[in-house]
Amino acid sequence: MLVCPVVEFAAEYRLFVLDGEVAAGSRYAVYGRLDPEALDAGARAFGREVLDAAADTLPSAVCVDVGRLADGTWAVVEANMPWFAHCYAAEPERVLDVVLRAAGPRERVRGRDARFLRAAGDPADS
Repeated sequence: MLVCPVVEFAAEYRLFVLDGEVAAGSRYAVYGRLDPEALDAGARAFGREVLDAAADTLPSAVCVDVGRLADGTWAVVEANMPWFAHCYAAEPERVLDVVLRAAGPRERVRGRDARFLRAAGDPADS
């Protein structure tokens, strides 16, 4: 768990990531209120910075939420399971590509993603 001071997000964005690239995404909130809109260039650029920095720590299909703070700086909100994340104004077909990779059959898991698997009955599943 990471801890930080309380921050105010001016806008929050959801990025659906496939193989280290933003496959789809959208804004989902403005000052904490639901307000889906197309992904803007600033969010896409910050997402690229995050993905470059975290390339070896994320699965090949993941959902990453980022936000622009009230002071104009950017921050990572959290990473999510794609099949659990709402697509808001993102392109559904491209979101589905990410979801299918993340939730596909175990026998199709790529080598680099094997470390993210849990054994059946793992206490984390409860």
